[in-house]
Amino acid sequence: MAPAPAVEERDPFIDLLRVVCIAAVVIGHWATTTVVWEPDRVLSINALSEIPGTRVATWLLQVMPLVFFAGGYANSVSRRAAGSYLSYLDRRLGRLLLPTGVFLAVWLVLGIAAEALDPASAGKARAAEVAALPLWFLGIYLVAVALAPAMEALHRRVGLWAAVGLVAAVGVVDLVSIGFGLEGVGGANYAFQWLFAHQLGFAYADGTLQRWGRRGAAALTLLGLAVLVLLTTVGGYPVSLVGVPGQERSNAQPPSLAMVALTLWLVGLALLARAVAQRAMRRPGWERLVRGMHRLLLTAFLWHVTAIILGGALARAAGAPEPAIGSGLWWALRPVWVLWLLPFFGLLLWALGRFEVHPRGRAIGDHPVSAAAAGFGVFAVAVGILGFGETGFFPFAPAVGEAILMFTFNPLQNLLHVSLGAAVLWALGAGRGRAAGLAGLGAAVFLAMGAVRLAGWEPAQRLGMDDFTAWAHIVAGAAAVIALGLGAALGRAGAHRARPGPQAQALSGPPGG
Repeated sequence: MAPAPAVEERDPFIDLLRVVCIAAVVIGHWATTTVVWEPDRVLSINALSEIPGTRVATWLLQVMPLVFFAGGYANSVSRRAAGSYLSYLDRRLGRLLLPTGVFLAVWLVLGIAAEALDPASAGKARAAEVAALPLWFLGIYLVAVALAPAMEALHRRVGLWAAVGLVAAVGVVDLVSIGFGLEGVGGANYAFQWLFAHQLGFAYADGTLQRWGRRGAAALTLLGLAVLVLLTTVGGYPVSLVGVPGQERSNAQPPSLAMVALTLWLVGLALLARAVAQRAMRRPGWERLVRGMHRLLLTAFLWHVTAIILGGALARAAGAPEPAIGSGLWWALRPVWVLWLLPFFGLLLWALGRFEVHPRGRAIGDHPVSAAAAGFGVFAVAVGILGFGETGFFPFAPAVGEAILMFTFNPLQNLLHVSLGAAVLWALGAGRGRAAGLAGLGAAVFLAMGAVRLAGWEPAQRLGMDDFTAWAHIVAGAAAVIALGLGAALGRAGAHRARPGPQAQALSGPPGG
Protein backbone atom coordinates (compact mmCIF):
# COMPACT_ATOMS: atom_id res chain seq x y z
CA MET A 1 0.00 0.00 0.00
CA ALA A 2 1.12 3.57 -0.68
CA PRO A 3 1.99 5.64 2.39
CA ALA A 4 -0.74 7.84 3.82
CA PRO A 5 -0.88 11.35 2.38
CA ALA A 6 0.18 14.38 4.35
CA VAL A 7 -2.22 15.49 7.07
CA GLU A 8 -4.85 17.94 5.87
CA GLU A 9 -6.82 19.91 8.43
CA ARG A 10 -10.18 19.66 6.64
CA ASP A 11 -11.79 18.34 3.50
CA PRO A 12 -14.62 20.73 2.51
CA PHE A 13 -16.43 17.91 0.72
CA ILE A 14 -16.52 15.80 3.89
CA ASP A 15 -17.74 18.79 5.90
CA LEU A 16 -20.55 19.37 3.40
CA LEU A 17 -21.38 15.66 3.34
CA ARG A 18 -21.77 15.61 7.11
CA VAL A 19 -24.00 18.68 7.09
CA VAL A 20 -26.21 17.19 4.36
CA CYS A 21 -26.43 13.88 6.26
CA ILE A 22 -27.51 15.43 9.56
CA ALA A 23 -29.98 17.66 7.73
CA ALA A 24 -31.43 14.54 6.10
CA VAL A 25 -31.71 12.82 9.50
CA VAL A 26 -33.44 15.82 11.07
CA ILE A 27 -35.89 16.53 8.25
CA GLY A 28 -36.51 12.83 7.64
CA HIS A 29 -37.43 12.20 11.28
CA TRP A 30 -39.57 15.32 11.46
CA ALA A 31 -41.42 14.59 8.24
CA THR A 32 -42.19 10.95 9.07
CA THR A 33 -43.11 11.38 12.75
CA THR A 34 -46.69 12.05 13.80
CA VAL A 35 -47.61 12.60 17.45
CA VAL A 36 -50.94 10.93 18.22
CA TRP A 37 -52.80 11.77 21.43
CA GLU A 38 -55.07 9.05 22.77
CA PRO A 39 -57.10 9.17 26.01
CA ASP A 40 -54.69 7.00 27.99
CA ARG A 41 -51.42 7.28 26.07
CA VAL A 42 -49.35 9.34 23.65
CA LEU A 43 -47.83 7.75 20.55
CA SER A 44 -45.18 8.88 18.10
CA ILE A 45 -46.00 7.00 14.92
CA ASN A 46 -43.58 6.60 12.05
CA ALA A 47 -45.38 7.18 8.76
CA LEU A 48 -43.32 4.37 7.20
CA SER A 49 -45.34 1.88 9.23
CA GLU A 50 -48.63 3.30 7.95
CA ILE A 51 -47.72 4.12 4.32
CA PRO A 52 -45.66 1.22 2.91
CA GLY A 53 -45.11 3.01 -0.39
CA THR A 54 -42.89 5.56 1.34
CA ARG A 55 -40.35 2.99 2.53
CA VAL A 56 -38.26 3.14 -0.61
CA ALA A 57 -37.43 6.74 0.34
CA THR A 58 -35.14 5.31 3.02
CA TRP A 59 -32.77 4.28 0.22
CA LEU A 60 -31.79 7.97 0.18
CA LEU A 61 -32.78 9.14 3.67
CA GLN A 62 -31.01 6.41 5.71
CA VAL A 63 -27.70 8.26 5.65
CA MET A 64 -25.93 6.68 8.62
CA PRO A 65 -23.57 4.74 6.29
CA LEU A 66 -22.33 8.10 4.99
CA VAL A 67 -21.89 9.41 8.53
CA PHE A 68 -19.63 6.45 9.36
CA PHE A 69 -17.85 6.86 6.01
CA ALA A 70 -17.11 10.52 6.82
CA GLY A 71 -16.10 9.48 10.33
CA GLY A 72 -13.52 7.07 8.94
CA TYR A 73 -11.91 9.93 7.03
CA ALA A 74 -12.01 12.27 10.04
CA ASN A 75 -10.55 9.67 12.41
CA SER A 76 -7.75 8.95 9.95
CA VAL A 77 -6.80 12.62 9.77
CA SER A 78 -7.02 13.06 13.55
CA ARG A 79 -4.84 10.03 14.24
CA ARG A 80 -2.10 11.23 11.89
CA ALA A 81 -2.19 14.68 13.52
CA ALA A 82 -1.96 13.30 17.07
CA GLY A 83 1.29 12.51 18.82
CA SER A 84 0.01 9.27 20.32
CA TYR A 85 -2.97 6.95 20.20
CA LEU A 86 -4.25 8.16 23.57
CA SER A 87 -3.92 11.80 22.52
CA TYR A 88 -5.97 10.97 19.43
CA LEU A 89 -8.57 9.17 21.53
CA ASP A 90 -8.75 12.05 23.99
CA ARG A 91 -9.36 14.54 21.19
CA ARG A 92 -12.02 12.50 19.43
CA LEU A 93 -13.89 11.50 22.57
CA GLY A 94 -13.71 15.01 24.00
CA ARG A 95 -15.48 16.18 20.85
CA LEU A 96 -18.26 13.65 21.40
CA LEU A 97 -18.74 13.20 25.12
CA LEU A 98 -19.24 16.74 26.46
CA PRO A 99 -22.40 17.51 24.44
CA THR A 100 -23.58 13.95 24.98
CA GLY A 101 -23.04 14.27 28.73
CA VAL A 102 -25.09 17.48 28.81
CA PHE A 103 -27.87 15.76 26.86
CA LEU A 104 -27.90 12.81 29.27
CA ALA A 105 -27.86 15.05 32.34
CA VAL A 106 -30.78 17.21 31.17
CA TRP A 107 -32.96 14.28 30.20
CA LEU A 108 -32.11 12.24 33.31
CA VAL A 109 -33.23 15.16 35.48
CA LEU A 110 -36.42 15.55 33.43
CA GLY A 111 -37.12 11.81 33.55
CA ILE A 112 -36.56 11.52 37.32
CA ALA A 113 -38.66 14.62 37.96
CA ALA A 114 -41.48 13.30 35.78
CA GLU A 115 -41.40 9.96 37.56
CA ALA A 116 -41.48 11.61 40.98
CA LEU A 117 -44.21 14.15 40.20
CA ASP A 118 -46.47 12.30 37.77
CA PRO A 119 -45.43 8.67 37.29
CA ALA A 120 -48.64 7.78 35.46
CA SER A 121 -48.16 10.38 32.72
CA ALA A 122 -48.12 8.54 29.41
CA GLY A 123 -46.97 11.63 27.53
CA LYS A 124 -43.96 12.25 29.76
CA ALA A 125 -42.99 8.59 29.68
CA ARG A 126 -43.13 8.55 25.89
CA ALA A 127 -41.14 11.78 25.65
CA ALA A 128 -38.39 10.42 27.89
CA GLU A 129 -38.26 7.29 25.73
CA VAL A 130 -38.16 8.79 22.24
CA ALA A 131 -35.76 11.61 23.14
CA ALA A 132 -33.01 9.01 23.57
CA LEU A 133 -33.39 7.49 20.09
CA PRO A 134 -30.28 9.22 18.61
CA LEU A 135 -28.02 7.61 21.21
CA TRP A 136 -27.71 4.22 19.51
CA PHE A 137 -25.50 5.78 16.83
CA LEU A 138 -23.13 7.38 19.32
CA GLY A 139 -22.58 4.19 21.28
CA ILE A 140 -21.51 2.31 18.14
CA TYR A 141 -19.51 5.24 16.81
CA LEU A 142 -17.45 5.44 20.02
CA VAL A 143 -16.28 1.89 19.40
CA ALA A 144 -15.40 2.76 15.78
CA VAL A 145 -13.36 5.75 17.01
CA ALA A 146 -11.41 3.59 19.46
CA LEU A 147 -10.71 0.90 16.85
CA ALA A 148 -9.92 3.31 14.01
CA PRO A 149 -6.10 3.28 14.28
CA ALA A 150 -5.99 -0.53 14.29
CA MET A 151 -8.50 -0.78 11.45
CA GLU A 152 -6.61 1.80 9.39
CA ALA A 153 -3.37 -0.10 9.96
CA LEU A 154 -5.17 -3.16 8.58
CA HIS A 155 -6.30 -1.09 5.59
CA ARG A 156 -2.73 -0.01 4.88
CA ARG A 157 -1.61 -3.62 5.00
CA VAL A 158 -4.30 -5.30 2.89
CA GLY A 159 -6.22 -2.40 1.34
CA LEU A 160 -9.89 -2.87 0.53
CA TRP A 161 -9.65 -6.57 1.30
CA ALA A 162 -10.31 -5.58 4.91
CA ALA A 163 -13.63 -4.07 3.82
CA VAL A 164 -14.39 -7.19 1.75
CA GLY A 165 -13.75 -9.32 4.83
CA LEU A 166 -16.22 -7.27 6.85
CA VAL A 167 -18.86 -7.69 4.11
CA ALA A 168 -18.28 -11.44 4.18
CA ALA A 169 -18.72 -11.40 7.96
CA VAL A 170 -22.06 -9.59 7.57
CA GLY A 171 -23.15 -12.25 5.09
CA VAL A 172 -22.18 -15.10 7.40
CA VAL A 173 -24.06 -13.50 10.30
CA ASP A 174 -27.15 -13.04 8.11
CA LEU A 175 -26.96 -16.70 7.06
CA VAL A 176 -26.78 -17.88 10.67
CA SER A 177 -29.28 -15.42 12.18
CA ILE A 178 -31.84 -15.28 9.36
CA GLY A 179 -31.25 -18.52 7.49
CA PHE A 180 -30.75 -20.78 10.51
CA GLY A 181 -32.96 -18.79 12.88
CA LEU A 182 -30.30 -18.03 15.52
CA GLU A 183 -31.44 -14.43 15.93
CA GLY A 184 -29.12 -13.60 18.83
CA VAL A 185 -26.11 -13.89 16.50
CA GLY A 186 -27.43 -10.99 14.40
CA GLY A 187 -26.14 -8.43 16.90
CA ALA A 188 -22.60 -9.02 15.61
CA ASN A 189 -23.54 -7.06 12.50
CA TYR A 190 -23.75 -3.86 14.51
CA ALA A 191 -19.97 -4.10 14.53
CA PHE A 192 -19.30 -5.61 11.10
CA GLN A 193 -21.57 -3.35 9.02
CA TRP A 194 -20.70 -0.03 10.64
CA LEU A 195 -17.00 -0.84 10.67
CA PHE A 196 -17.36 -1.63 6.96
CA ALA A 197 -18.79 1.84 6.24
CA HIS A 198 -16.09 3.34 8.45
CA GLN A 199 -13.41 1.35 6.60
CA LEU A 200 -14.40 2.95 3.30
CA GLY A 201 -13.55 6.29 4.88
CA PHE A 202 -9.92 5.16 5.10
CA ALA A 203 -10.00 4.38 1.39
CA TYR A 204 -11.13 7.96 0.80
CA ALA A 205 -8.51 9.36 3.19
CA ASP A 206 -5.63 7.70 1.32
CA GLY A 207 -7.01 8.64 -2.11
CA THR A 208 -7.97 5.12 -3.23
CA LEU A 209 -11.59 5.94 -4.03
CA GLN A 210 -10.69 9.22 -5.74
CA ARG A 211 -8.28 7.38 -8.05
CA TRP A 212 -11.17 5.26 -9.29
CA GLY A 213 -12.60 8.38 -10.93
CA ARG A 214 -16.19 8.91 -12.03
CA ARG A 215 -16.39 5.51 -13.72
CA GLY A 216 -15.40 3.79 -10.53
CA ALA A 217 -17.91 5.85 -8.52
CA ALA A 218 -20.64 5.03 -11.04
CA ALA A 219 -19.78 1.33 -10.87
CA LEU A 220 -19.93 1.42 -7.06
CA THR A 221 -23.31 3.15 -7.22
CA LEU A 222 -24.80 0.69 -9.69
CA LEU A 223 -23.43 -2.30 -7.80
CA GLY A 224 -24.97 -1.12 -4.56
CA LEU A 225 -28.33 -0.35 -6.18
CA ALA A 226 -28.43 -3.66 -8.06
CA VAL A 227 -27.67 -5.69 -4.91
CA LEU A 228 -30.22 -3.67 -2.93
CA VAL A 229 -32.94 -4.36 -5.51
CA LEU A 230 -32.00 -8.03 -5.65
CA LEU A 231 -32.03 -8.45 -1.86
CA THR A 232 -35.37 -6.69 -1.40
CA THR A 233 -37.10 -8.61 -4.18
CA VAL A 234 -35.67 -12.09 -4.69
CA GLY A 235 -33.87 -12.19 -1.35
CA GLY A 236 -36.87 -11.31 0.79
CA TYR A 237 -35.17 -8.53 2.75
CA PRO A 238 -37.47 -5.64 3.85
CA VAL A 239 -37.62 -2.61 1.55
CA SER A 240 -37.17 -0.14 4.40
CA LEU A 241 -33.62 0.59 5.51
CA VAL A 242 -34.80 1.85 8.90
CA GLY A 243 -36.70 -0.04 11.56
CA VAL A 244 -40.46 -0.10 10.96
CA PRO A 245 -42.82 -1.25 13.74
CA GLY A 246 -44.70 -4.37 12.78
CA GLN A 247 -42.14 -5.69 10.29
CA GLU A 248 -41.04 -9.28 10.77
CA ARG A 249 -37.40 -8.20 10.75
CA SER A 250 -35.32 -5.09 10.22
CA ASN A 251 -32.43 -4.14 7.95
CA ALA A 252 -31.13 -1.74 10.60
CA GLN A 253 -31.68 -3.47 13.95
CA PRO A 254 -29.44 -5.35 13.49
CA PRO A 255 -27.90 -4.31 10.16
CA SER A 256 -28.05 -6.76 7.30
CA LEU A 257 -26.55 -7.27 3.85
CA ALA A 258 -29.12 -4.77 2.59
CA MET A 259 -27.35 -2.11 4.69
CA VAL A 260 -24.05 -3.11 3.07
CA ALA A 261 -25.64 -2.58 -0.36
CA LEU A 262 -27.02 0.77 0.81
CA THR A 263 -23.51 1.79 1.90
CA LEU A 264 -22.09 1.07 -1.56
CA TRP A 265 -24.98 2.88 -3.25
CA LEU A 266 -24.73 6.01 -1.08
CA VAL A 267 -20.92 6.22 -1.06
CA GLY A 268 -20.96 5.90 -4.84
CA LEU A 269 -23.55 8.68 -5.14
CA ALA A 270 -21.50 10.89 -2.83
CA LEU A 271 -18.36 10.36 -4.91
CA LEU A 272 -20.29 11.18 -8.08
CA ALA A 273 -21.45 14.44 -6.49
CA ARG A 274 -18.00 15.31 -5.14
CA ALA A 275 -16.87 17.55 -8.04
CA VAL A 276 -20.06 19.63 -7.86
CA ALA A 277 -19.77 19.86 -4.08
CA GLN A 278 -16.15 21.01 -4.29
CA ARG A 279 -17.08 23.77 -6.75
CA ALA A 280 -19.84 24.94 -4.43
CA MET A 281 -17.51 24.96 -1.43
CA ARG A 282 -15.08 27.26 -3.24
CA ARG A 283 -17.65 30.03 -2.91
CA PRO A 284 -16.92 31.95 0.33
CA GLY A 285 -20.58 32.19 1.30
CA TRP A 286 -21.14 28.45 1.02
CA GLU A 287 -17.97 27.62 2.90
CA ARG A 288 -18.85 29.96 5.79
CA LEU A 289 -22.38 28.52 5.97
CA VAL A 290 -21.17 24.92 6.00
CA ARG A 291 -18.48 25.60 8.60
CA GLY A 292 -21.01 27.35 10.84
CA MET A 293 -23.43 24.46 10.60
CA HIS A 294 -20.66 21.90 11.01
CA ARG A 295 -19.82 23.31 14.44
CA LEU A 296 -23.29 22.33 15.70
CA LEU A 297 -23.79 18.95 14.06
CA LEU A 298 -23.71 16.81 17.19
CA THR A 299 -26.00 19.19 19.07
CA ALA A 300 -28.44 19.09 16.15
CA PHE A 301 -28.34 15.30 16.02
CA LEU A 302 -28.85 14.85 19.77
CA TRP A 303 -31.65 17.37 20.24
CA HIS A 304 -33.71 17.17 17.03
CA VAL A 305 -36.11 14.61 18.52
CA THR A 306 -36.57 16.85 21.56
CA ALA A 307 -37.74 19.55 19.14
CA ILE A 308 -40.52 17.15 18.05
CA ILE A 309 -41.57 16.73 21.68
CA LEU A 310 -41.69 20.47 22.34
CA GLY A 311 -43.41 21.28 19.05
CA GLY A 312 -45.92 18.45 19.38
CA ALA A 313 -46.93 19.44 22.92
CA LEU A 314 -47.44 23.09 21.96
CA ALA A 315 -49.30 22.16 18.77
CA ARG A 316 -51.66 20.04 20.86
CA ALA A 317 -52.20 22.88 23.32
CA ALA A 318 -52.90 25.26 20.44
CA GLY A 319 -55.55 22.95 19.00
CA ALA A 320 -53.70 22.13 15.77
CA PRO A 321 -55.47 19.68 13.43
CA GLU A 322 -54.55 16.00 13.76
CA PRO A 323 -55.43 14.40 10.41
CA ALA A 324 -55.16 10.67 9.79
CA ILE A 325 -51.71 9.58 8.67
CA GLY A 326 -51.58 9.33 4.89
CA SER A 327 -54.66 11.46 4.28
CA GLY A 328 -54.55 14.39 1.88
CA LEU A 329 -54.60 16.90 4.74
CA TRP A 330 -51.79 15.04 6.48
CA TRP A 331 -49.61 15.28 3.36
CA ALA A 332 -50.50 18.96 2.89
CA LEU A 333 -49.52 19.75 6.50
CA ARG A 334 -46.15 17.97 6.40
CA PRO A 335 -44.21 21.07 5.22
CA VAL A 336 -46.09 23.17 7.80
CA TRP A 337 -45.15 20.68 10.54
CA VAL A 338 -41.46 20.80 9.58
CA LEU A 339 -41.48 24.62 9.55
CA TRP A 340 -43.33 24.65 12.88
CA LEU A 341 -40.50 22.69 14.52
CA LEU A 342 -37.72 25.01 13.31
CA PRO A 343 -38.07 27.67 16.07
CA PHE A 344 -37.95 25.02 18.79
CA PHE A 345 -34.92 23.49 17.13
CA GLY A 346 -33.22 26.87 16.83
CA LEU A 347 -33.82 27.58 20.52
CA LEU A 348 -32.23 24.26 21.49
CA LEU A 349 -29.21 24.91 19.25
CA TRP A 350 -28.78 28.40 20.72
CA ALA A 351 -29.03 27.20 24.32
CA LEU A 352 -26.99 24.00 24.04
CA GLY A 353 -24.66 24.49 21.08
CA ARG A 354 -22.14 26.19 23.36
CA PHE A 355 -21.28 22.78 24.83
CA GLU A 356 -20.16 21.45 21.46
CA VAL A 357 -16.46 22.18 21.64
CA HIS A 358 -13.67 20.96 19.40
CA PRO A 359 -10.73 20.28 21.74
CA ARG A 360 -7.24 19.75 20.41
CA GLY A 361 -6.70 16.90 22.85
CA ARG A 362 -4.28 16.59 25.74
CA ALA A 363 -0.74 15.28 25.36
CA ILE A 364 -1.01 11.73 26.73
CA GLY A 365 1.78 9.23 26.25
CA ASP A 366 0.97 5.71 25.17
CA HIS A 367 1.53 3.08 27.86
CA PRO A 368 0.09 -0.45 28.06
CA VAL A 369 -1.72 0.13 31.35
CA SER A 370 -3.16 3.44 30.09
CA ALA A 371 -4.38 1.68 26.95
CA ALA A 372 -6.04 -0.99 29.10
CA ALA A 373 -7.71 1.70 31.20
CA ALA A 374 -8.87 3.51 28.06
CA GLY A 375 -10.31 0.27 26.70
CA PHE A 376 -12.39 -0.19 29.83
CA GLY A 377 -13.50 3.44 29.70
CA VAL A 378 -14.63 3.27 26.07
CA PHE A 379 -16.41 -0.04 26.67
CA ALA A 380 -18.30 1.24 29.72
CA VAL A 381 -19.36 4.52 28.10
CA ALA A 382 -20.40 2.83 24.85
CA VAL A 383 -22.50 0.21 26.64
CA GLY A 384 -24.15 2.89 28.78
CA ILE A 385 -25.00 5.12 25.83
CA LEU A 386 -26.35 2.19 23.82
CA GLY A 387 -28.41 1.26 26.86
CA PHE A 388 -29.94 4.73 27.09
CA GLY A 389 -30.78 4.54 23.40
CA GLU A 390 -33.02 1.55 24.14
CA THR A 391 -34.39 2.29 27.63
CA GLY A 392 -34.78 6.06 27.48
CA PHE A 393 -34.79 7.89 30.82
CA PHE A 394 -38.11 6.87 32.43
CA PRO A 395 -38.70 4.94 34.67
CA PHE A 396 -35.28 5.31 36.26
CA ALA A 397 -34.76 2.03 38.13
CA PRO A 398 -37.33 -0.64 37.25
CA ALA A 399 -36.60 -4.12 38.53
CA VAL A 400 -37.22 -5.60 35.08
CA GLY A 401 -34.90 -4.01 32.53
CA GLU A 402 -35.37 -3.70 28.78
CA ALA A 403 -33.75 -6.28 26.53
CA ILE A 404 -30.90 -5.27 24.23
CA LEU A 405 -29.68 -8.29 22.27
CA MET A 406 -29.16 -10.88 25.02
CA PHE A 407 -28.85 -8.41 27.91
CA THR A 408 -31.18 -6.29 30.05
CA PHE A 409 -30.63 -2.67 31.06
CA ASN A 410 -32.36 0.22 32.81
CA PRO A 411 -31.40 3.92 33.15
CA LEU A 412 -29.76 3.44 36.57
CA GLN A 413 -27.49 0.73 35.21
CA ASN A 414 -26.74 2.87 32.14
CA LEU A 415 -25.83 5.85 34.31
CA LEU A 416 -23.36 3.76 36.32
CA HIS A 417 -21.73 2.55 33.11
CA VAL A 418 -21.39 6.02 31.59
CA SER A 419 -20.16 7.61 34.84
CA LEU A 420 -17.50 4.97 35.47
CA GLY A 421 -16.23 5.03 31.88
CA ALA A 422 -16.21 8.81 31.58
CA ALA A 423 -14.26 9.16 34.84
CA VAL A 424 -11.58 6.81 33.54
CA LEU A 425 -11.32 8.58 30.18
CA TRP A 426 -11.02 11.99 31.84
CA ALA A 427 -8.35 10.67 34.24
CA LEU A 428 -6.12 9.64 31.31
CA GLY A 429 -4.85 13.22 31.16
CA ALA A 430 -3.96 13.19 34.86
CA GLY A 431 -1.49 10.30 34.60
CA ARG A 432 -1.65 6.58 34.03
CA GLY A 433 -1.67 5.81 37.77
CA ARG A 434 -4.92 7.67 38.34
CA ALA A 435 -6.53 6.30 35.17
CA ALA A 436 -5.50 2.73 36.06
CA GLY A 437 -6.77 3.19 39.62
CA LEU A 438 -10.16 4.41 38.43
CA ALA A 439 -10.36 1.63 35.86
CA GLY A 440 -9.62 -0.89 38.61
CA LEU A 441 -12.36 0.68 40.72
CA GLY A 442 -14.73 0.51 37.77
CA ALA A 443 -13.89 -3.15 37.22
CA ALA A 444 -14.59 -3.82 40.90
CA VAL A 445 -17.96 -2.08 40.58
CA PHE A 446 -18.80 -4.26 37.56
CA LEU A 447 -17.90 -7.37 39.56
CA ALA A 448 -19.96 -6.18 42.52
CA MET A 449 -22.98 -5.32 40.36
CA GLY A 450 -23.05 -8.83 38.96
CA ALA A 451 -22.32 -10.55 42.27
CA VAL A 452 -25.01 -8.79 44.33
CA ARG A 453 -27.58 -9.43 41.62
CA LEU A 454 -26.77 -13.15 41.53
CA ALA A 455 -26.75 -13.27 45.33
CA GLY A 456 -30.36 -12.07 45.30
CA TRP A 457 -29.75 -8.89 47.34
CA GLU A 458 -33.04 -7.03 47.12
CA PRO A 459 -31.72 -3.50 46.36
CA ALA A 460 -29.70 -4.96 43.46
CA GLN A 461 -32.96 -5.69 41.65
CA ARG A 462 -33.10 -1.96 40.88
CA LEU A 463 -30.26 -2.46 38.40
CA GLY A 464 -32.70 -4.14 36.01
CA MET A 465 -30.42 -7.11 35.33
CA ASP A 466 -31.30 -10.68 34.57
CA ASP A 467 -28.88 -13.47 35.52
CA PHE A 468 -27.20 -13.50 32.10
CA THR A 469 -26.48 -9.76 32.31
CA ALA A 470 -25.15 -10.19 35.85
CA TRP A 471 -22.71 -12.85 34.65
CA ALA A 472 -21.72 -10.59 31.76
CA HIS A 473 -20.77 -7.87 34.25
CA ILE A 474 -18.65 -10.33 36.19
CA VAL A 475 -16.89 -11.44 33.01
CA ALA A 476 -16.34 -7.84 31.88
CA GLY A 477 -14.99 -6.82 35.29
CA ALA A 478 -12.63 -9.79 35.43
CA ALA A 479 -11.42 -9.11 31.88
CA ALA A 480 -10.69 -5.49 32.83
CA VAL A 481 -8.68 -6.58 35.88
CA ILE A 482 -6.66 -9.02 33.75
CA ALA A 483 -6.05 -6.39 31.05
CA LEU A 484 -4.88 -3.84 33.63
CA GLY A 485 -2.55 -6.42 35.17
CA LEU A 486 -1.10 -7.36 31.79
CA GLY A 487 -0.71 -3.68 30.90
CA ALA A 488 1.19 -2.99 34.10
CA ALA A 489 3.44 -6.03 33.51
CA LEU A 490 4.15 -5.04 29.91
CA GLY A 491 4.93 -1.50 31.03
CA ARG A 492 7.42 -2.73 33.62
CA ALA A 493 9.02 -5.08 31.10
CA GLY A 494 9.33 -2.27 28.57
CA ALA A 495 10.88 0.05 31.14
CA HIS A 496 13.35 -2.67 32.15
CA ARG A 497 14.41 -3.26 28.54
CA ALA A 498 14.84 0.48 27.97
CA ARG A 499 17.02 0.90 31.06
CA PRO A 500 20.76 0.36 30.24
CA GLY A 501 22.59 -2.19 32.30
CA PRO A 502 25.73 -1.51 34.42
CA GLN A 503 28.11 -2.61 31.64
CA ALA A 504 26.44 -0.33 29.11
CA GLN A 505 26.59 2.55 31.57
CA ALA A 506 30.32 1.98 32.12
CA LEU A 507 31.04 1.85 28.39
CA SER A 508 29.12 5.07 27.80
CA GLY A 509 31.38 7.00 30.18
CA PRO A 510 30.42 9.88 32.43
CA PRO A 511 27.85 12.42 31.24
CA GLY A 512 29.40 14.98 28.95
CA GLY A 513 32.54 12.85 28.50
